[in-house]
Amino acid sequence: MLRDAQSVNTPAATILPHPTMRLFAVSTDGLQDASIADAQVNEHTHPVATTQAAAPSQVTQRNKATHPDPSRIYTSANNQNLHELKEASADMLDVIGIGIGPFNLSLAALIEPTPLRALFLEKRDAFFWHPGLALPNSRLQVSPLKDCVTLVDPTSPYSFLNYLALHGRLYSFVNKRNASTSRQEFIEYYRWVAGRLNTLRFSEEVKDVVPFRHGYRISTNTTTYLTRAVVVGVGVEPKIPACASSLLCDTVYHAADYLERQPPFADEHVLVVGGGQSGAEIIEDILTRSVSTQITWATSRSNLFAIDDNSFVNEAYTPAYSRRFHALPLQQRRDIVEGEMLTSDGISVDLCNRLYEMLYERSVDGTLADRFRVLSSVVVKHVTSHDKRWRVDLNEIATQRNSCVLVDRIVLATGFQPRTPPFLQALLEGACMEDGLPVLGPDYAVRFSRHMPGPIYLQNQSRVQHGLQSANLSLVAYRNSLIINSLLGRPFYLNTSDRQMIEVSIPSNTSERDAGVVAMPSSRHVLGSI
Repeated sequence: MLRDAQSVNTPAATILPHPTMRLFAVSTDGLQDASIADAQVNEHTHPVATTQAAAPSQVTQRNKATHPDPSRIYTSANNQNLHELKEASADMLDVIGIGIGPFNLSLAALIEPTPLRALFLEKRDAFFWHPGLALPNSRLQVSPLKDCVTLVDPTSPYSFLNYLALHGRLYSFVNKRNASTSRQEFIEYYRWVAGRLNTLRFSEEVKDVVPFRHGYRISTNTTTYLTRAVVVGVGVEPKIPACASSLLCDTVYHAADYLERQPPFADEHVLVVGGGQSGAEIIEDILTRSVSTQITWATSRSNLFAIDDNSFVNEAYTPAYSRRFHALPLQQRRDIVEGEMLTSDGISVDLCNRLYEMLYERSVDGTLADRFRVLSSVVVKHVTSHDKRWRVDLNEIATQRNSCVLVDRIVLATGFQPRTPPFLQALLEGACMEDGLPVLGPDYAVRFSRHMPGPIYLQNQSRVQHGLQSANLSLVAYRNSLIINSLLGRPFYLNTSDRQMIEVSIPSNTSERDAGVVAMPSSRHVLGSI
């Protein structure tokens, strides 16, 4: 995805989306009465929230496209189309992103050179990305080139390579002969991008999103905004087993809170539940801290499986693959997601080997005996308090036999699930559903059964509709380029997808080849999921 050298040079304050977009007033059947909504807006709304945010000219100046740069590729703009709908409110933004995590941060960076007037709102006071899991030895499981912008716009100033160059580490990064990077360095990269964007507003919690005649009224804890479109990127929340949900405390907690709790004591017995990357990183951290801590590692999987990260498997994380996947029937998509789970949800090979080496060395010097064990193919059935400790009842999947373990601390590395705040639940009431999930188009816009005044896009809510890539960093820039093109009603970012190396049939022409392929469901089965 690159851009055409004919950059848009239209004043941002008057730029409106392409007239073919679903951004402007349509029938308000099923919505609150338009006259009431307009009255509420006129009475309670600050023009583009001038009390808390920069005025429209300030917000959009950063987004305004500059003079054409021959080193960058843009599509040509139709200025007449961009000005045809001047009757819409000049105070209304083109798009508001709710939540500022890696996904919407990427969107903000890619929107900057476009004519779109955008703002991004986040309830936290700064950028965070799983701070409780930023362990010293944690590594990024994808290439750092899968950053906010590079795979769509390699010339963007917000790339990871530019971050390295400006911090004097580019040559050192190349010389270390390891294409990966630490999670901590990538967090610093994200914070660097966030610090350079003027469209981000922290400490603003969205309370309500209400449709009205020309778009949406977004109410926060400080003010109200108007926008023609909304991109929801509120991230994920810990997935807690039902048997432990009422017991969360200083000694029973999710892995997301690991670094925010007191480290395990040397004389404790710690149970880590979950056989994925987070669980493995926590096990390594405990082993590094003390040779005395007793550890039980329980997983429903039949083994501690490494992530399937070979070059051919990674073809599943390409734009062509994602497009083809989205067009498949629901059950086939579900089968593929299950069959390819280890391409996204496994332990890195290096970490697996480090852990095994640590355990082997402890077996040699005699410090491992009775201090460490792995229980595979088991699920936690009950957790109860027992004499200031925790009794955990386990069920063996294969034999259905029951066992129990007494521990001092329980760390639940049981994964995450999409967060659905109340305003989103209300907003999705009229959405078309597919097996309990909102139906999303190829551009990640929600499909509604009733008329809506503008599009609602969802980030990280479509693993079964768009594939495993929708929940990780692999195609974040590509996904956001689709959202931007949809908002503009034209291809601002051009499709420059590579030819895929694997084909399920001989293509009849180039366009069919470019449509991509979807691999058959894997024959490799993983017992259990955590």
